[in-house]
Formats: sequence, C-alpha cells, structure tokens
Amino acid sequence: MSTVAKTLTVLLAVVLLALLHRARLIRRFRRAIAAQHEAYRNGDYEAQLEVAEALKRSAHPAHLYFRGRALLELGRMDEAEACLRQSSIEEYDGHCIALYKDELGQVLVEQQRYDEAIACFESGIPHWPQRGGCHRGVAATLLRQGGKGPESLGRARQAVEIDEHYSKVPAGVHDLHVSEARAWNLGESLATLAWAEAVNSGNAAEVERLLARAFTLCPEDAVPVRAKVHYHAGKAYASLGKREESTGQFERAARIDPKGIYGRLGKAAMR
Repeated sequence: MSTVAKTLTVLLAVVLLALLHRARLIRRFRRAIAAQHEAYRNGDYEAQLEVAEALKRSAHPAHLYFRGRALLELGRMDEAEACLRQSSIEEYDGHCIALYKDELGQVLVEQQRYDEAIACFESGIPHWPQRGGCHRGVAATLLRQGGKGPESLGRARQAVEIDEHYSKVPAGVHDLHVSEARAWNLGESLATLAWAEAVNSGNAAEVERLLARAFTLCPEDAVPVRAKVHYHAGKAYASLGKREESTGQFERAARIDPKGIYGRLGKAAMR
C-alpha cells in the first residue's frame, strides 16, 4: 500500500471514530433530556439537579437551564437566577434563549422584581415569536401585581392564540416529550387566560371553559404544571368571589406539588 493510501486510510479511520463518538454523545444527551423531563413531570426536583450535573459534561448551556429550573421549584431563587442568567449568555440558539428568558422571568416574579421580570419576558419574545410563554409571563406578572387592565387580558389571549397554533405543528417521531411539553404550555396559557378573564371580565362561563381545557391538557401526573393550573384556577375563582372553589383549587396545588413553587403558593394562599 502506498504512503498516500495509508494516510487516507488513517484519516478515514479518525473521521469514523469522531463520528461514532459524536453519535454516542448525542444519544447520551437525548437520554439525559428525557430523564430530566421525566423528573420534572414527577415533581422530583432533586433528581433534576442530578441530571443537570450529568449534562454538565456535555458543556451545553442546557445543564444550567435545567439546574435553574429545578432550583426555582425548590425555592432557591438566587442560585436559580445565577444559573439562568449564565445559560442565556452562553446559548446561541434562539429558541433556547427564549426558554431561558421565560424561566428567568419567573424567578424575578418570585423575587417580586416585577419590572425586571416584564423586561426579561419581553426580551425573550423575539427569539421565539411562535411560542406564547413570554407573553403569558407578562400577563401573569401583571396579574400577580393585582393589576386589572386590558394589557393582562390582551397578553394572555395572545399567548393562547400563539400556543394554539404551535401545538398543532407536528413534532418528530422521536420527540414524544416535545408534544407533551407543547400541550402543557398551552394548558398553562389557558389557565393564565382564565385568571385574566376572571379579573377583567368576570365571565364565569368563559373561565370554566378555559379551565376545563387546561386541566385536560395538564394531567395530574404532570405534577408542576398541574399544580400551576390549580393555583391559577384558585386565583380565578377568588376573583369571581367563589371562595369555596378557590380554596379547593389551592388545596389541590399544595397537595399535588408540596415541594414545588405552585404547591407552596397554593399553601400560602389558603392562609
């Protein structure tokens, strides 16, 4: 075999090994993403932190996002903020940046830094205009401040309109958790709209219709999102003056997700 042929053979072997290594890394990354999705679904936020540590070896900023998301649920806000700010700096993918901004905005809301939260949500919208999460974040922030006005209702309606359309876009055959996440996203937007409708229009029938759809999209075994829907339902019923129904929803949020942010909010609301 000539020297040139030997060199080409060695180069081909190196390329093949590199491709195999990359394929293994991609499979490992996808398994880790699926594992964190399952941990989040179950409300096991400590397990989410462990998965985030495993993802850290991939040098992908997603590990910071998942860590921040779990820390938010556990109430460790300063740590969550630091992780999510760093993930936004390191990320280049627009869709991911929008997700990170959405989560960071929620941390800022829990810290009662409402103006910063709204600015954060607004900055995420151009990165993924086909997703309503950041519009929903603005609406929820205004509602958390007790603001009654057309902007909270308009933003909540905009979030639902966007997420309705996006939920119908086919996901890949290997991305079943993506379809599930889209359903949860729409369910959260519907629950936020129900709260906004209760505050601004007082239309009880519309509130009930929206909540019925939200509960259908967010089953009880989807712990954090179901707790969020119950909490928003509790706020909606409170705005309608339905104290018994409101208390019942807060109780369900606290029971379903005692470790998470909306379980704690539900428990606090019952007091």
